[in-house]
Amino acid sequence: MADTVSSSSAPATSLDALPFTALGGQPAFAPGTIEPFVREPRVAVLAYVRADGRPGQAPIWYTYRDGAFFMSTTTGSPKHRALARDPRVCLTIQDERPPYRAILADGRVSLEALPQGAADPTDGMAVRYFGRVAAAEYDRMTAEEYAQKGLTLITLRPTELRGFDNTRAISAPVLAFVRLRDRLPIPRSW
Repeated sequence: MADTVSSSSAPATSLDALPFTALGGQPAFAPGTIEPFVREPRVAVLAYVRADGRPGQAPIWYTYRDGAFFMSTTTGSPKHRALARDPRVCLTIQDERPPYRAILADGRVSLEALPQGAADPTDGMAVRYFGRVAAAEYDRMTAEEYAQKGLTLITLRPTELRGFDNTRAISAPVLAFVRLRDRLPIPRSW
């Protein structure tokens, strides 16, 4: 049976205040561990509804602050148009290292045009994901398109969280072994 934690329906300023459902009989995140997990620079996957009703997904960078995820997209892009039509989304943030952890944040997004030079909660994301040197290259690569088309801020204040933290299912020595096994001169099946 799923592990569910309830909270009030008021907007959360912390992910720990939201209802959480553990998936597939796997362990839930320990109290106080969700926010540190999502603050790490992970590439998320944003799922949304396309115009024809099919699901759409896009890898996306994000920043997290005060109960909200902030992302951006090129204004007028297929993703922007889909979110303007139907703001329902699911944002998946995962740790791809064994034994795997993931948070699925459900909710509705709000969209806001980002005027050039305006305060932007996504400023610095390229540095967060690439470091300063590669971020400078990325900014040069995207500057013209962003200047021509503009950017739209995507804000998600989740209403519900699902996920699992399999690091809680095994002992610390086994966790260390699982994370190091690809670097050891042993068969991968161990």
